[in-house]
Amino acid sequence: MDVEDVLVVIAHPFGDVDVPLADWIANGPGPRPLLRPVRAYSRSTGRSLPLSVIPLRYRNDGESRRAIADGRVAEPWPDGTGA
Repeated sequence: MDVEDVLVVIAHPFGDVDVPLADWIANGPGPRPLLRPVRAYSRSTGRSLPLSVIPLRYRNDGESRRAIADGRVAEPWPDGTGA
């Protein structure tokens, strides 16, 4: 899957936000560590995509956080603010 074609929907308390996957990978949740993608879709076709198109380390969900804590995947945003 081409990360440039994937848009993710980030659940935010003030409303969901569509973000290119490449931007999410580069920046992460920033100062709000609990933000995470809740949906993914293709920019070119508009079709829904499974969340598995987002590499595990960038999902910022329970499974991702456990994998990072267990040392199975590297922390993508070590300083907590993104790259």
